[in-house]
Amino acid sequence: MAQRRHAADDAGARPLWFTPLDDKEDRRRALTRERVVAEALAVISADGIQALSMRALATRLGVVPGALYRHVRSKEQLHDLILDGVLVEVDCNTDPSLAWTGQVKELAHRLRTVLEDHPGIAGLLKTRDPLTPHSLALAEAFLAPLHAAGLAERQAALAFRLIYDYTLGFALGDRTSASQQRVQDTATRRELHAFLRSLPADRFPVLTDLGEHAWTSDRDERFTASLDTIINGLQAAVEPG
Repeated sequence: MAQRRHAADDAGARPLWFTPLDDKEDRRRALTRERVVAEALAVISADGIQALSMRALATRLGVVPGALYRHVRSKEQLHDLILDGVLVEVDCNTDPSLAWTGQVKELAHRLRTVLEDHPGIAGLLKTRDPLTPHSLALAEAFLAPLHAAGLAERQAALAFRLIYDYTLGFALGDRTSASQQRVQDTATRRELHAFLRSLPADRFPVLTDLGEHAWTSDRDERFTASLDTIINGLQAAVEPG
């Protein structure tokens, strides 16, 4: 009898809670919603939204696709969780001593910075409007000063969408890092300006004079100038004269 018990022990007949997990079971149990979202964000940042699929994500995490659905209901919910996890980085607390114009500009610059820190997210935001806690907080932060400035409800909502969509579009166009952009700009700026000045002045009289400003290489300058133009137009609507 005793020999049989020892043989059973040697064969590994131990209580379940003392049995080590195999690698696959260990990975499945270690999986969390936070880990799923973080890995999905890494895929988007590296390869773009088109590279993200539940199957590819499961492979990267070392689990079967079905394991992901214990943490997210669908790919759409995963997208919303990713977006909310990025938008939390946008500080929605503006300086109350600033005029409404300054508050809106501050938010737009912060949003742009966060989007350009996470390549691919602007493109995902272009495809959906997530109703998540931090996306709603961002909308509230934009809408509050616009409405307080005197814009009617619909005007304030449309103004928010204009500024928001402009910022998304600008961030979406940033395909290179800031350092890469500076190198490219330095290498091509003189050539571009020389080409524009060489155009036939009788056919392109304005372009030969102003073209180098239209193709300015300073992204910060372009973003700020265009945002100022939008805000100035809104300001004229609520502060005539």
